[in-house]
Amino acid sequence: MTERFSRGAWQQSSLPSGVRTFLELMPHVIRHLYVHVPFCAKICPYCSFYVHGGSAGQQKAFVAALGAELRQAAEVYDLSELMSIYLGGGTPSMLNAQLFGDIAAALPRTPAVQEFTLEVNPATVTEAKAMAWAEAGVNRISLGAQSFDADYLQLLGRQHQPEDIPETMAALHTHGFHNLNIDLMFALPSQPEAIWRETLEAAVACEPQHLSAYALTYEEDTPFFEKLQRGEWSLGEVDEEREIAMFTWTRKRLERAGLPAYEISNFAAPGYESLHNQAYWAGRDYLGLGPGAWSTVDGQRWRNRPNTEAYVELIQAGNFTALRTEEEQLDRATKLKERIMFGLRTRQGVDYRLIERLGPYALDAARESVAQELALVYERHLVLTERGQLVADSVAEMFA
Repeated sequence: MTERFSRGAWQQSSLPSGVRTFLELMPHVIRHLYVHVPFCAKICPYCSFYVHGGSAGQQKAFVAALGAELRQAAEVYDLSELMSIYLGGGTPSMLNAQLFGDIAAALPRTPAVQEFTLEVNPATVTEAKAMAWAEAGVNRISLGAQSFDADYLQLLGRQHQPEDIPETMAALHTHGFHNLNIDLMFALPSQPEAIWRETLEAAVACEPQHLSAYALTYEEDTPFFEKLQRGEWSLGEVDEEREIAMFTWTRKRLERAGLPAYEISNFAAPGYESLHNQAYWAGRDYLGLGPGAWSTVDGQRWRNRPNTEAYVELIQAGNFTALRTEEEQLDRATKLKERIMFGLRTRQGVDYRLIERLGPYALDAARESVAQELALVYERHLVLTERGQLVADSVAEMFA
């Protein structure tokens, strides 16, 4: 047994040495990797992720620490079957070509990787960066457009202008990227349906292979939420009927554009569904690296300390175990509930056997959702109806 395998085993196993088996000594296989880059030139007022500004020196220190964390992860886990890599944030495209290249050099290079996604802000794309992304093997770009309306882009705190989005899409095509996602937000404060339709039509005209459309949510500890709390925005600006109308039209329009929904908020041409996101929804294990990143591995969930300065200092000191915070051991029932609640959001729905395994109350919840015409049973799967999709969170709560 190699040193890498034995070291990973001793760190992960809690069994007495006398009863450890060879199988238990093997490191856990990781097939999905998320890397969090916390830097943003400007913090959007709706964002609740762990993000902050960062000087050139801070970015350089972070990248060096991330490289060390990646090397340590390769010692603890088996990354030889890695299928998807996702660099999110924050704004990972904010890093210059050299720093991005340093991250790419530290990432596992295995033939199993099918999808390597990079989140990109349209205001940050340069030829040098695009070339570095392509050279590193990035094969999927998620473009944070959010809107094609100048006034709403300003409201959302975005740096780019509407015309930057199609220009960026064209530039990415030129550099060989042909799996492109556009991220959009709808049901913005007082947003007319007509403005949203114009935004969606502009996005469709860019011919993306994937599109994500999320209704704006007001997360705690964000400026948007505080505006609601202070009464600067009335709840009348959060119009449920308008949101439902936008959602319904969006699904129909994107279906006509060849981008059918495969999850409530995600639409893709056949064959371009996000492998990484589907792993989350199916309850697969994933490893998260970088400050604030979450991991779920072998029934354990934890978060890396959401403090970049502390993250760098701990890694420089070689104290990787101190990175973990908010640790949780997931029991069987919790894992089943999560798979059902996420699975209900997907096109294929939830295998009825999972519901049966959760117990009588889950079966009652399934029957009730069918009785209320919020779901139906199709080929032994519980699938939300169009009406159920409009209240998906409420249906999911029936299984909590």
